[in-house]
Amino acid sequence: MEQYMWIIWLSLFVVMIIIEAIGPELITLWFGFGALVAMIVSFIPNVPWWVEAIVFVAVSLATLFALRPLAKKYFKRNVVRSNADSLIGRKGIIIEPISLLKPGSCKINDVTWTAVAVDENESIGKGEVVEVVALSGNKLIVKKKEVQ
Repeated sequence: MEQYMWIIWLSLFVVMIIIEAIGPELITLWFGFGALVAMIVSFIPNVPWWVEAIVFVAVSLATLFALRPLAKKYFKRNVVRSNADSLIGRKGIIIEPISLLKPGSCKINDVTWTAVAVDENESIGKGEVVEVVALSGNKLIVKKKEVQ
């Protein structure tokens, strides 16, 4: 069995890289790296499969915990935060009604924003108080706020 372990490690490496290409979280990449190192170890004569498995787990976990934070920091450098993010959670007043087919307008701090409802089927009338739950481009996504 030991002579064919390199095929298993190579297959695991390829699967991990494919999964990583699909997802954005930089997790399976490190297990792919562990599989690659285990494959290299499998070429050493008379090394049992369980040693390769230990190498796989150790290298995978070490790179996951040591390199993932650095990689995430490096790849997230191009994320531009704007002051619009500070609008999430704020309250505003609808000045143009929101309906299913037409976005409305919401005023927050004397600035008018295009607004759509969280629930697409919900209509929000003029003068109602809303809370911003998210941003989508330059539109506020809002929900009705019950006035207390």
